[in-house]
Amino acid sequence: MAILRLNPLGLENQTRFGYQSVLYRNDSALFRDNYLYLGASSKLNPAGIKIGPMVELQPLSVFTLRLLGEYVGFFSTFNAMQSFSSPNQEYSDALLAARGASGENYAASGLHFMIEPLLQMKVGPLLLRNRFSLEYWSMALRGTDRVWYDPTPDTLLPGRGFTLGNEADILFAGRPSLLLGARYNLLKPLYRARDFAAGEVESRNNGYQRLGLLAAYIFWEEPYTAFNRPTLLLNVAWYLQHRYRAGAEVSRSVPYVALAFSFQSDLLDGAARN
Repeated sequence: MAILRLNPLGLENQTRFGYQSVLYRNDSALFRDNYLYLGASSKLNPAGIKIGPMVELQPLSVFTLRLLGEYVGFFSTFNAMQSFSSPNQEYSDALLAARGASGENYAASGLHFMIEPLLQMKVGPLLLRNRFSLEYWSMALRGTDRVWYDPTPDTLLPGRGFTLGNEADILFAGRPSLLLGARYNLLKPLYRARDFAAGEVESRNNGYQRLGLLAAYIFWEEPYTAFNRPTLLLNVAWYLQHRYRAGAEVSRSVPYVALAFSFQSDLLDGAARN
């Protein structure tokens, strides 16, 4: 999957490769779409790379559980990686650019783990999906810094700690190849006392909420081919909450825009996936 993003600016290629197998045979709608997927995931962008193993289990058509572990590496390019002594410090686009120009960015690495349950169901032409994520980060930060800025979630993350996320979609399938609807995103870093200086308390909310429109177009679907299910996805959303993108630095009227193109390569009767 190739992703181009605006507000904030980003470009990334995501690849998954592995083996997928049906768990059992059942023609009931609740049980029909089941599988176990074992593979690897990689995310490459101009600032860094994330790569590691993943497991995806779908015992029912309505429920999927994904487990992921990644090595995280930053190249010290494009103002990343930058770390801070407290979650209360400023990290606006202008400040990140100024710090990068003065050499505050540096190469760094660490580990990222994620557990991600997904609930989904179809009611007539409506598709309902909710993806929850609990993530743990362990990064080797410079000096006594406690938090760091990750361009992907666009916030300060604890050097060693957790974040919570949620993504909810409501989609209308008027045609088999076209999906239209809405998407809501939420992210919240879970800071602990050790992430702050002695006597300091959390005074800034570094989480965000977005709500906007979602559209996906599937050009065709031919299983077990090298180029299957090419899909174009567009998400245009507005920040309901963000420390800088809901009016403080960027006008609330300026949307978040993400354009993505994905496809699958079904090489075996088990669907190795891109």
